[in-house]
Amino acid sequence: MTVRRRTIPLVLVAAGATLALTGCGGGSDSGATGPSSAAASPGTATATPGSGGSGAAKGSGGSGSSPAGNSGGTAGTGTGGKDATSDSYAYKHLCTAGQLAISVKELDSNPDQYVIAVANHGKAACGLSSYYPVVDLGSKNAADRSHDIRPQVPGGLGGAPAVPVYAGRTVYAVFDTDPNGAKGSNGGFDEINVLADKRFPNADTHNFPMNEGATVVQHPKLGLYRDTISEAVSSMRTADTDGG
Repeated sequence: MTVRRRTIPLVLVAAGATLALTGCGGGSDSGATGPSSAAASPGTATATPGSGGSGAAKGSGGSGSSPAGNSGGTAGTGTGGKDATSDSYAYKHLCTAGQLAISVKELDSNPDQYVIAVANHGKAACGLSSYYPVVDLGSKNAADRSHDIRPQVPGGLGGAPAVPVYAGRTVYAVFDTDPNGAKGSNGGFDEINVLADKRFPNADTHNFPMNEGATVVQHPKLGLYRDTISEAVSSMRTADTDGG
């Protein structure tokens, strides 16, 4: 009985030692594998978002919708941005009357031709939804505007959704009150009324005095907005459709 009592504990001790050694070996292997895998996984996860985030920023920056807000914000600070100086940005951000300055002056070469200049004093590009300004001739003292004259404009219009006007830039339209050289009187018309964009309310109409010696015919002509005065003159000469 004594031998048995001593033998059993020895066997158990030996078995326990074996299990302990086995347990240590297994813990070492799993520990090496576990951290290695965990380290690789976070490394990969960190790299992927970094790469994807950069790509998403570039992609969205070029695409427009969320970046449009970002570009608009940048433009608002005065630094501008690539999007804020592009045609596509202008198409999506139509001009407001408050960011435009309008002036009218007669051409030195022809007192019956007037240059309508629309300048963007904002900090980002914007678009005019009209291909030409809304213009009519009237009398500054008239209470009834039903007799005002609307010019003819070029027909067959189509293309871009808006006329882009970059920040600090100007577009021009030329208006000719006597395109055929009739040389007569002004018929009582002494004022040019200009609305830069047909979207604007009538309250944003600007009134400019005409040259006292100007001739006014029944069908004056108005050209499309152009980047230069010479191009605007050429456009005016193609006017053949009632502006309505």
